[in-house]
This record gives sequence, structure tokens and C-alpha cells, in this order.
Amino acid sequence: MFFDIGPLEILTIFVIAIVVLGPDKLPKAISETSALLRKVRSFSDSAQNEIRQELGPEFSDLQPGDFHPRALAQQALSRAEDEADLREITQSPSLNGQADEGDSRPRPMAV
Repeated sequence: MFFDIGPLEILTIFVIAIVVLGPDKLPKAISETSALLRKVRSFSDSAQNEIRQELGPEFSDLQPGDFHPRALAQQALSRAEDEADLREITQSPSLNGQADEGDSRPRPMAV
């Protein structure tokens, strides 16, 4: 949901709003809040479009979620794991001209 708010939190906010504002002012407050959210969303969309236009076509597939700290950390960890796997593969005995445990014949050395 919006801002990672679950249904229980929304219900709690709604009950608090009824208690604080009262049932007579609540519809007006909801309409003003939704209008504010529409304006913020419109501003955000226009800012994103403007930035994409200024950056040019090579950045057209750029997504704001790509810069989330969690996504950046996952990408870095994924790259580190890939590099470790590659290092392990290149340093394995079967690539260095040594025979595998099940094969007693020597293999030619890699050039």
C-alpha cells in the first residue's frame, strides 16, 4: 500500500481522525487531503518527466526504485557473489591442468 501502511494502520488513522475532527469535518478533511496528494503526485510526475527529458534517451529506462538503498545493496552483494563464484571457477584444479578426482589421466594445461 501507500507508504507501506497496512490495513490496520489505515483503520487506526481513520478512527483517530474521527475522534479529533469529528464526523462533520471529516469529509472536508478527506477531500483536502486527497487534493493535496494529487498535487504532490502531479508535481512528482512532472519533475520525473523533466529530468528524463534533460538526461536524454540513454537514461529513458532509469527508474527511481533503482536508487533505493536496499536495491543498491542487493546489487552490490550480487556482484560480489558473482565475482567470488568466478574466482572459484577459475582457480579450480580442473582448469589448471590437474586431473579431477575421478579421472586419473592428466589434462592439458590451459593457455
